[in-house]
This record gives sequence, structure tokens and C-alpha cells, in this order.
Amino acid sequence: MELLERYIKEIAEDLRIDELNIKDAQMRLPSRRHFWVSRMINHKIELERLKISRDRTRKQLVQQLADNAPVKMSLPNMERAVDGTDDVQTLNLKIRENELIIELLEKTERNFTSCTYDISNIIKIIQLEQQ
Repeated sequence: MELLERYIKEIAEDLRIDELNIKDAQMRLPSRRHFWVSRMINHKIELERLKISRDRTRKQLVQQLADNAPVKMSLPNMERAVDGTDDVQTLNLKIRENELIIELLEKTERNFTSCTYDISNIIKIIQLEQQ
């Protein structure tokens, strides 16, 4: 979860806008939005890789259990038994972490998109104050 916390800090820094850095923030906004979207895509790729790895691990463990079991077990029972192993649990945890990161990055993309309108509104307010 430390990666999630690091992303939250970086996003907060990217979205820190005030009167002094408004032009810089406006100029950087497209590249920062692209940066965060690319991170989201990378995590989606990683999520798919983890799901495939979990499925392979489950199949291997079920096969090992079927080969080594002294008694014949049904497939659903073997799958439930395998789901409790450390390997599958670790992969499930990594999958859940990636899902949370993707959720954060999807919402961040929406924030960066609406940030364009927010900056426009800030500029209008500054112009009105200067009149």
C-alpha cells in the first residue's frame, strides 16, 4: 500500500495550484494527465498479468493436490483448498492492491480533466479582481 500512498502524495503535489503557479500548472496539465493515464494503463497490464499468474498457480496446485491426494476430492473442494494457500493469497492481495490503484488513477484522470475548467474559472476570478 506504500505505492498507493506515494501516488496520493504525488497527485496532491501535481494538483496544487495557486495564483503564483497558475500559468505553470496550466502549461503542465496535459503532460501530467498523460503521465497519470500511462501509469493507469501500466497498472491495468500488471493486473491482467497477476490474474493470469494466479489462474496458472491455482491450476498447478489443484493438479498437485489431485495427484498427491490419498482420497479423491471434487474439483470445487480442491479449488477451495488451494485458494487458502500462501501463493494464491499473496497473488490475491497484489491483485486487490492493483485494483485500488487503478480506481485511484481513474478518478485522478477525471480530476485532471476537470482541472482545466477549474483553472479557467480561477483566471476569470483573477481578471475580475484586477478590474
